[in-house]
Amino acid sequence: MTAPIRSADWILDLEEPVSTLSLSPDGTRVVVLGIEGNGWVVDVVLGAILQRFKGHEGGGFQTRWNPVKDCFATSGQDGVIRIWDAIQCTVLESFSTGSAWGEQLAWSPNGECLAAGAGKELTLWRAQSGVVHRLRDQQSTITALAWRHDGSRIASACYGRVTFFDPITGQNSESLPWKSSLLSLAISPDQRWVVAGTQEMSVQIWPTPFIEGEELAMSGYAAKVRELAWHHSSRYLATGGGDEIMVWDCGGRGPAGSTPRILEGHADRLSALAYQHRGHLLASGGQDGSVIFWNAGKSSQALRQIRLSSTVTALAWTPDDRRVLAGLQDGRLAAATPPG
Repeated sequence: MTAPIRSADWILDLEEPVSTLSLSPDGTRVVVLGIEGNGWVVDVVLGAILQRFKGHEGGGFQTRWNPVKDCFATSGQDGVIRIWDAIQCTVLESFSTGSAWGEQLAWSPNGECLAAGAGKELTLWRAQSGVVHRLRDQQSTITALAWRHDGSRIASACYGRVTFFDPITGQNSESLPWKSSLLSLAISPDQRWVVAGTQEMSVQIWPTPFIEGEELAMSGYAAKVRELAWHHSSRYLATGGGDEIMVWDCGGRGPAGSTPRILEGHADRLSALAYQHRGHLLASGGQDGSVIFWNAGKSSQALRQIRLSSTVTALAWTPDDRRVLAGLQDGRLAAATPPG
């Protein structure tokens, strides 16, 4: 049975492929960064551009809105991290990542600390102090960052391990080993599980606290696993790595020995996954140019489909869970309403 097709609420042409996007804490605005380094702040309800800015020469990588303040950070090919005033789109602060491109960004949950990954170096920055740590304890290029939900540790993924650092002292507090190239990283909201997608078309999961020998490898994927999304209850983990979505039940004793729920609906590989902040719906975006809504805890049947014009490169729910924003490869930004 095919999911009902609905139109997008609005579509805005930014004329530059979308690299990344991030919502303001109140959900009224979204900041979008293009692959050529240009940026926009857009009204989420109206789909209208509020501000334009030149983010980075050479190209843009990531943008992250501060979770509690009216500012956002951007990274790009010029090796500079910039923190912007969200109203005027003027630079408040900036710092260099050294010789490497600044590819990874993550704000701490309280918005006080910004983590930036560039090459083998992890930089921690605070508004009142500037750069407080440059951590070079990485054995290869940092591919992903994730904060524990209590803000007590920042985790970085690279080839061979996930490393946790204390953001106050900068000390390495724990390492989770795995002999593979790790591409994506997600920590469950209850902090029970650490999950990484790998280049070897598998998902690696470590229970916490970690005991050697208890790590799990979940295989059977058709492609490298870059898409990971946790349900807010920490029970369900949605993973990409192909044109199907695998949803693992991580409740009870965890996913060991279990079979995932398979969600089929995309005609091409997945490119983005995002769970609602408090609801139960999962949104998926694909290279087929569609956004599909699911209630994966109850059914494998898609609930609604939004057909768009090109590959979905970025996907995010508004904080109130009433709308999804999708950035596209052809330079468009779209907003879609989930089923009621």
